[in-house]
Amino acid sequence: MVSPVKLLRVIPVALLSASVLAGCNNEAKQQLATVAHVDSLRVDSLSSVRKDLLEEVMSSTRFVTEINTELAKARALADKKGATLETSSEMTATNEQRKAIVAKITHLVARLDSVQARLASTRSRVNQLTKEDSSLVAQVAAYEKTISDLQASATRERAEFQNTITRQTTEIASLNGRVDTLSHVRTALVDTVHQLTSEKNTAYYVVGTKDELIKKGVLVAEGGKRFVILGGRNVVPARTLDPSNFTKVDRLADRTIPLPQGEYQIMSRQNPSFAKAQVEKDGKIAGALTIEQPESFWEPSRFLIIVRS
Repeated sequence: MVSPVKLLRVIPVALLSASVLAGCNNEAKQQLATVAHVDSLRVDSLSSVRKDLLEEVMSSTRFVTEINTELAKARALADKKGATLETSSEMTATNEQRKAIVAKITHLVARLDSVQARLASTRSRVNQLTKEDSSLVAQVAAYEKTISDLQASATRERAEFQNTITRQTTEIASLNGRVDTLSHVRTALVDTVHQLTSEKNTAYYVVGTKDELIKKGVLVAEGGKRFVILGGRNVVPARTLDPSNFTKVDRLADRTIPLPQGEYQIMSRQNPSFAKAQVEKDGKIAGALTIEQPESFWEPSRFLIIVRS
């Protein structure tokens, strides 16, 4: 069974674990965001290089077209070899034209070579960026796996923490049930103790003349007459006494018993030496009876019978 103290110890540890996992999760997310930003920059760079590559290809195509045009012109001039020139000026013009065509073709070829060099450089950059893209993809995949693992770990920790809370909640409910049961038992015991204490401290007394008490059944005559014609039988307390014929008192709280006017004597088994009468003469008492030692006085009997003389 887990005590409330252990519960207080377990909860902070589980919360700390969840906080660490949350921190790792946030760090991994930040790293992934950084990688995503770098990836965006590389994608933009790759797009720019690809655009440059396309432009170089188009330039190469344009230069090739221009070279073909100039070569066509050169061929056309060559076809004039067999023809007869009318003047030397026409021949000179033709030669100049041919030189111009050759120079332009040479210039276009040089520019085409430059374009091809740039095209090769651009292709190399494309290849490099493509390799970096592959590395970036692998790195992103690794970060995604890290985040997935952290999320799975956090879920597992949260489930274990919830199971611990559920189990300890059940145990606490069980303890509360036992405490309630013990409280009921304790209340019942207290009530029983009070009842037993009250019964133990309950005493009874009755005051009256002999005839009154005989009539109530408190006193009875026992034994034979001392003389056949004269005399009477002994009067003693009845073996069975009815509490309804008595006055109920608490023997510890009620120490003084008031007596009506007259003289009285104790007929029951209590020892008068543990009590003191307000007035006492020749074994008779009057006024009131104060019980000085309740335990000893009431020990012989709970029923006190005081008879008026």
